[in-house]
Amino acid sequence: MMKNKSLVILSLALLCGGLKAQSELNNKVLFTVENDTVTAEEYMAVYNKNRDIGQEIDPKSPSEYLDLYLNFKLKVHEAKEMGKDTMPAFLREFRNYREQLTKPYLSDKDVTKELIREAYSRMKFDVRASHIMVGLPKNPTPEDTLAAYNKIMSLKKKIEEGALFEEVAQTNSDDTYSARKGGDLGYFTVFDMVYPFENAAYNTRIGKISDPVRSQFGYHIVKTTDKRDARGKVRVAHLMLIDNDKSTSQQKEDVKKKIDEIYAKLQAGEDFVTLVKQYSEDKTSVPQDGILEAFGINKMYPEFEDAAFALQDSGAYSEPIKTPVGWHIIMLVDHIGVPDFEEAEGQIRNKVERDARAQQSQVSVMKRIKKDYKFKEYPKAFNWVYQQVDESFMERSFEVPSKLHHADQSVFEFANFKYTVKDILAVVKDRQARYGRGGNLRSQVYKLIKDYQEEELLSYEKSRLSDKYPDFRMLEREYYEGILLFDLTEEKVWRKAMTDTTGLEAFFQEHRDDYQWDTRYNVYLINAVDKKTAKKASKALEKGKSRAEVMKDLNIESKLNLNIDSATAELKELGDWAPLIEKEGEKGRTDIIEVHERYKQAVILNIEAPRAKELSEAKGRVISDYQSYLEQAWIEELRAKYTVKVNEDVLKEVISELE
Repeated sequence: MMKNKSLVILSLALLCGGLKAQSELNNKVLFTVENDTVTAEEYMAVYNKNRDIGQEIDPKSPSEYLDLYLNFKLKVHEAKEMGKDTMPAFLREFRNYREQLTKPYLSDKDVTKELIREAYSRMKFDVRASHIMVGLPKNPTPEDTLAAYNKIMSLKKKIEEGALFEEVAQTNSDDTYSARKGGDLGYFTVFDMVYPFENAAYNTRIGKISDPVRSQFGYHIVKTTDKRDARGKVRVAHLMLIDNDKSTSQQKEDVKKKIDEIYAKLQAGEDFVTLVKQYSEDKTSVPQDGILEAFGINKMYPEFEDAAFALQDSGAYSEPIKTPVGWHIIMLVDHIGVPDFEEAEGQIRNKVERDARAQQSQVSVMKRIKKDYKFKEYPKAFNWVYQQVDESFMERSFEVPSKLHHADQSVFEFANFKYTVKDILAVVKDRQARYGRGGNLRSQVYKLIKDYQEEELLSYEKSRLSDKYPDFRMLEREYYEGILLFDLTEEKVWRKAMTDTTGLEAFFQEHRDDYQWDTRYNVYLINAVDKKTAKKASKALEKGKSRAEVMKDLNIESKLNLNIDSATAELKELGDWAPLIEKEGEKGRTDIIEVHERYKQAVILNIEAPRAKELSEAKGRVISDYQSYLEQAWIEELRAKYTVKVNEDVLKEVISELE
């Protein structure tokens, strides 16, 4: 079916007209703070970025948010007027943040996509491998590298001639941990090992050994011994009692008795979740009924992982398991297979970009940069450099000759930059200490020049990112202004509120009615195995016995019988005991209630009437309120000090665009 030509032209005209109008609005100045301008584009980008968060917390219309952004820009202007943007500490911190921001813009998306697909395909399998390693020092010389390579090749030949891999690993591998096990590393999956090693393990057939592979640790030969469908992940709940290297012998003995008692209760049919809430000392997992985030292989202590993956049916639980942090009883929630690609892609991407495999992307990026900036190098000029660098370079004592040959000849060039023989010789002198002694002079100088080339190309590309990518420009500005304001706000507001004791005291006295205690209760909080134990405990406490004495007397048969806490607190802070205490309303013992098959009771020792708080009792909240007061006063000062002009016509266009 043919399209209507007139309609197509009209659609394109409308589209182009809309894009043009949007572009014109973007470039219009929305407001100024003295000589600093803020465009409609900047404001709309910031508003759109923060509107979703704001909708949930404190929704703001575009015109309401403008007032907040004006305040922010006033502070930025003040910081620049004070010269904060020229301070060495600020410049250093901003450079570090900017360096982090550049990383996504210096990777090849197509190469990254291929690496993500490769990683996902490997995620479907666990591989088991053994290895023999010949280690290398941190900064190996060419001689070190050659010696290690020759040694690993001789070990490979020895195995090919009939020696057992496991025996060669035990006697020759520099990885002492795996050598004790004949080189065996157990099962692992993608991202568990360094990328070159991972490649060798996944690409070598079962029972075969790889060619030597180089990693940052040295040279390896890898024997792949098994490959299985991935275990995936497992989600479990656990009940934990702390028993670590800080525990005393008596504490260790008590914990072991308690975990055995809890396990006996499970076997007798008591509910796992109830026992978790009663006894588990892993405070982060108790609110989730003991459930942990799903995990895969090599993510937990081996004892914990083996016990978790050994459970087959949901609801099944392990015997007590000891790890370096304590005792655990583990209950299986469910097994989780390898996720769909769409679900896993984001997480894999993050790992790829942090992994050594990202270097493949960097190689591709460097090719693109060289093409974009018409990079060209002159091999003949490399020789002119070599001829003027003597062996003193290898001893790190090279000096540029007083008389140079071909000094102004270009060694390489790109964009509008030309690097001459003279320039490169100066760099050789400055950087000679970075390159190892020994080896071949020509190869070392060649490496120095190539490294310098890449650094200069990358540096130039980074300097161009703000012009090339609007989203980078926005992020860069946000970080610049955020870092700039942090120290100034700390000086004007946060630190001042903490250290200005006179001002804080005056503020407190002026607003004293805002800081009041409600009725408070001085109580013992009893948590017992049954009503009888709770009653015995409350009677003993009323007679004047200490918490420690009562617990010692009533926990003879079981450490789980009784726990007693003490508190002086308002009702809202007393949890399950609050209704009991409110109902009682006077000194003495409260009723007993059942919560998660435990029995709770309170002994009210004293009731404090409502009263005004002293500064020491309300200091945290007073400091927070004083900070808000100081910030508001600062904004008022800045509004009086600097001229702010809002272009109302542009504001109307912006509001229309955003709403």
